Amino acid sequence: MAFNLDDYEPVAARHARWLADHPNGRTITHMISAPGADICVIRAELWLEDICVATGYAEEVRGAGNVNRTSHVENCETSAVGRALANAGYAGSDVNKRPSREEMSKVQRMSQGTDSRMPSVQVTQPAGAASDKQIGYAKSLLKKDGYPYPQGLESMNKGEMTELIDALKNGTYTPPNNDDVEEPF
Repeated sequence: MAFNLDDYEPVAARHARWLADHPNGRTITHMISAPGADICVIRAELWLEDICVATGYAEEVRGAGNVNRTSHVENCETSAVGRALANAGYAGSDVNKRPSREEMSKVQRMSQGTDSRMPSVQVTQPAGAASDKQIGYAKSLLKKDGYPYPQGLESMNKGEMTELIDALKNGTYTPPNNDDVEEPF
């Protein structure tokens, strides 16, 4: 790999240092995205007295990697706190290792194939891609209604897939012309 996760400090270690240095400091998080959404966005704030000294944002996609299959909100909150801590100067002992271990773990999950900036990092699913569950559900609805699969079904993003599924469920789906379809297996 191009990097070793062990070289990056976990958010918990950074947060412990923050609290040791600032016993009256507060860490507050806010969910920016709608609760229950497939994409979670969280803002973290670090407070000293009545002053917000740093903020950090993070985004996670439900199902993008093993952790996010069950805990994308929790993972997002941890990442946001890590960003706020890095912005407050709690980025570990090496300034070149500003990202937390959790952030670098996300890099592993989010790269698809080879990234020219990180040639040996492999990841499982690109951000925003429709989940296997969504694709399977759309296929079952298409098959049930006797429609062929639209071209590019498996490469749709979450938004496109949601629109397709909603149209199929509401009876408003219009199949593409015959040149843009794939026969179901």
